[in-house]
Amino acid sequence: MTINPLDALSSLTQGQLGNMGALNANPPAGAVPTGMTPASESFNSLLGTQSTAPATSSVAATGGASPTTWGHMVQQMVMDVNSQQSNANVMVNDVLKGGPTPVHQAMVATEEASLSFEFLTEVRNKVLDAYNQIMQMQV
Repeated sequence: MTINPLDALSSLTQGQLGNMGALNANPPAGAVPTGMTPASESFNSLLGTQSTAPATSSVAATGGASPTTWGHMVQQMVMDVNSQQSNANVMVNDVLKGGPTPVHQAMVATEEASLSFEFLTEVRNKVLDAYNQIMQMQV
């Protein structure tokens, strides 16, 4: 049986950990140097929320609101990259047909889409590495 990493991450964010119980991602007191915040607080600030309760609605149902779970954030990243690639493709086709789009704008859009895709690929690789490390841990 093959496990989809995005499904596994989504189930982790929804609290479906099975027999593992609750995980505490907060460091012990004094473990974080002065002037720095724990990673969990930084992650929550990136999501734009201070609550750890998972949302049950999808990104499409929220009308493009800021993502509230890791799965929604990844889904939004994929949709944004797809949108950038589609926009770049439209601009390049317009340039090739002799339309009003300047060549430099099409090139910038293409490069932005390429960089976004490379970033998404690296995020995916890091998530897969972390998932594989977690799966190799002995309980």
